[in-house]
Parts: sequence; structure tokens; C-alpha cells
Amino acid sequence: MPQVELANSRTAILNAAERLFVEKGYHAISMREIADEVGMTKAALYYHFRDKEQLFMAILEGVLNELSALIDQCCTTETSHRRRIETIVQQIMLLPAERRASLRLASQELGNLDAATRQQFVARYHTQFIGRITGILATGMACGEFRALDPGIATWTLLGMMYPYFHVTPVTGAPPTESLIRQLLSIFFDGLQANL
Repeated sequence: MPQVELANSRTAILNAAERLFVEKGYHAISMREIADEVGMTKAALYYHFRDKEQLFMAILEGVLNELSALIDQCCTTETSHRRRIETIVQQIMLLPAERRASLRLASQELGNLDAATRQQFVARYHTQFIGRITGILATGMACGEFRALDPGIATWTLLGMMYPYFHVTPVTGAPPTESLIRQLLSIFFDGLQANL
């Protein structure tokens, strides 16, 4: 099978599997359903991925690589720590609904994976995503741009504010808009207290 065809098949598998995992969850999907969705035999699917866990991990790794590249870009183009965080949040929140929903897979479905696989992914997730957000906030605190607080708690607070929008149909009933993102960031950075 030519390399281009192999790459296209792999991409088609990842896209179909990601959509199915988002819609139905890890346990509700079989390799047969994924193969049917892509229009290939189960044997052809196993040529690309040895099992459902390896396929699921490939999806999570893709999401993690995308987040890491996004952070790289924001840290290169933005000068203030606040602008870096704002740009990262904005770009994540404006991803297509299905892609945003894939971000939630890591937290919701990791318990279904082998303990060693889960531990390895969590370490990478913290190094490439959570830890980098925490690092931006910590550096901003150290240079006086932000109040000196626990940067880890600040990171989880920010992600907690974003999490309701990591669904195909957000639990808030409305997808994120530029206005909503500005409000979310204003609440995170400036709080709710009115200036007196």
C-alpha cells in the first residue's frame, strides 16, 4: 500500500474514531464500528492500530500535540503573560465543537486505559499542557504582572471555567463566542468585584 494511501487511511480512522468516542464514549464503541464507519475491514483497521487503546491514545496524543503547538505559537507571538493566556484560551475555545469535545476525552476516558499507559499519558499531559500553562502564570506572578497566588490552583481554575464548553453541545446551551471568551477571561483575570 503506498505511503500516501496509508497516511490517508490512518487519518480517516483517527477522524472517525474521535467522532465516535466523543459521541458515545470509549466503552460504547467497538473496533468493528470504527472499521464500518471508515469503510474498511476490521483486519485493515488492525493493520494501523493493534487495539482500541492504541487507537484512543493516538487521538489523545494528537490533541496533546495540537495544544502544545498552540502554546508554542502563543509564547512566540505574545509578549505579556496575560496576552499569552488570553490567546491560548481564545484559540482553544474557538476550535470546532467536535475538536473542543476531544479535549474532554482525556479527563473522562483515561480511567478505561491500562494503568501504565494512563500514567505515561498523564505525565505528558502535565508536561506539555497543564505544566506549561502553570509556568506562564508562575512567571507572570514572579515578575509582578499577576498577584502572587498558587499558579497550580490558578491553572485548574482557568481550565474549570473552560470545561463546560468542551462538549459538542455545551452544557451552557450556547457555544463559545468572542464576547463570551472575553467575559470568561475578564472574570479570571479581573474578578467580579466592581471598581469602587
